[in-house]
Amino acid sequence: MDAVINFLSRIEVIIAIIALIIILVAYLIVHRMTISKYRKEFNKLEIRYNSIKSIPLPFKLNKAVAIAKIDSKIMESVNNCQLDFEQCQNNLRSIAEELADADDNLVMGKTKPVKQMLLDLEAAIDLGEKQVEKLNVFLDSILEKETNQRAQVTALKEKFRNLKTIANEKSQIVAYSWPQFELKLSDVEKMFSAFEEWMYASDYEKATEKLHEIEDSIKDIEYLNDNLAKIIQVARYTLPDYMADINKRYNLLKKKGIYLNHLEVETKLNKIATSLKLDLDKIKNCDINGIKDSLNDYHEQLIELDEALKNEDNSAEAINKIKDDIKKILEEAHNSTKYIHDEFEKAKIRFGIENLEELLEKAESETAIIQEEMDKIFLKVNEDNLPYSKATEDLNSLLQRAEAINDQLRENRDRLNTAKGDEERANKQLLKLQIIMNQMQVKIRTSRLPSISRQYEEDLSKAFEYVYSIKTLISETPLNVKLLNSTLNDSIDFIYKLWNNVNNVVGTALMVENTIVFGNKYRSSYPDIDSELTRAELCFRNGEYTQALKIAIATIEKIHPGSYEKLIKENSTSA
Repeated sequence: MDAVINFLSRIEVIIAIIALIIILVAYLIVHRMTISKYRKEFNKLEIRYNSIKSIPLPFKLNKAVAIAKIDSKIMESVNNCQLDFEQCQNNLRSIAEELADADDNLVMGKTKPVKQMLLDLEAAIDLGEKQVEKLNVFLDSILEKETNQRAQVTALKEKFRNLKTIANEKSQIVAYSWPQFELKLSDVEKMFSAFEEWMYASDYEKATEKLHEIEDSIKDIEYLNDNLAKIIQVARYTLPDYMADINKRYNLLKKKGIYLNHLEVETKLNKIATSLKLDLDKIKNCDINGIKDSLNDYHEQLIELDEALKNEDNSAEAINKIKDDIKKILEEAHNSTKYIHDEFEKAKIRFGIENLEELLEKAESETAIIQEEMDKIFLKVNEDNLPYSKATEDLNSLLQRAEAINDQLRENRDRLNTAKGDEERANKQLLKLQIIMNQMQVKIRTSRLPSISRQYEEDLSKAFEYVYSIKTLISETPLNVKLLNSTLNDSIDFIYKLWNNVNNVVGTALMVENTIVFGNKYRSSYPDIDSELTRAELCFRNGEYTQALKIAIATIEKIHPGSYEKLIKENSTSA
């Protein structure tokens, strides 16, 4: 024992033992790391394998085989695919076995065989992925039609669920048609079931036909959801109520004695009621294609009929007013005809007015015809042989004719009155102008002006010529009214202007006299005042009254600024 202890106590032995322990620990660490590395690689390979296995190749192949039984064109391709599928499955089974063996070796820590197994597994899985990918692509191409149909039917099912929900919410509103509407919803559900049966049988052609049938039925349901409630409202309530209102109006107008036979109200209402009853049967069965247009057509017919009744009612109220208007116009035309006839003999000579005989004959004939036609219209109305609307139309036409002839008569009557009025005005204005001429001469004489300008004499002579021209024109027959008015206007402008000038001259001369008289008391005291006033007197004697006034006022301003205003006031007072 001592010998053993002594041996173990030797330094060489201790070092050897430590070295062995280190080597053992290092081996265990390396071995653990290798196992961990292989485990990671194994897990990755296992994930790839599971990914391959997750692709439902058997299901797709069964579908493809079922399709091939119906479609002979793809039979050979599907048979070849089955062979590839078997090879792929064998490879996958081999991979599964190798994975199990590799897992066992890893558990037991056998690293040497695991390394080769992992290499073999990677190669097998690479091959398996290629095989599965190839098969999957081929089978998807075969099943593409089914995939598309599945996507379509899923969308249709979602749309149908929404439409069904909306329909159920409106069930009370469309209660009139709900039993048939509900049946249509049930039919669509049955179509979906039939579609699934054809899909299960892999008869995609029949499934496609059923899919189109479902689409059409869903469109019908969507149209029903959008329009059925409104159509029921219009067909069951709006139109019948409107028809009742029209029938009520019709009966009221009949009681008032208004002629309505030409409108055929009862016949039209009965025709619409019959057609509406047939449409209601269709609506009850949810067969509303074209119903909307029919209802709109009925509504337009009713509006037209209602407007026709209102028109007859309004015409019945308006007819007497139109009659009174025509009578009033005919009476005015008659008075104008009589007036023109009475005045024409004098007017045609005095004013040179001609061609009124033809107008008077036409007026008398036309008014008589209008009166006769109006009497015939009212006779037909009273005998219920003429609608009020037609009578109103005819009477309005007569009214226009009466207004046309009356306008012509009024125009010629005004023409006569204007000519007579112009002559009267000319005589009155001539008298006024003669008075002004006389006043003007008197004013010049009484003012004792030291000098009158030659222009005044010329203007006065021209004024007398104007007066003589007016007298001459008035005395002529026929009277040239246009020339008379023109000459009279020119005469008035000229003579009144001359009258104003005379007033200004006389007033200015008077102001000069007053100013000089006012300044005379300063002559002896202011030599320059005396000189300036002498100049003003000289201008006054020469007829330069404005210049004389300026000099006189300027002279007085030197002594008493503002005194000329007093002179003006005195002049106004004296005037």
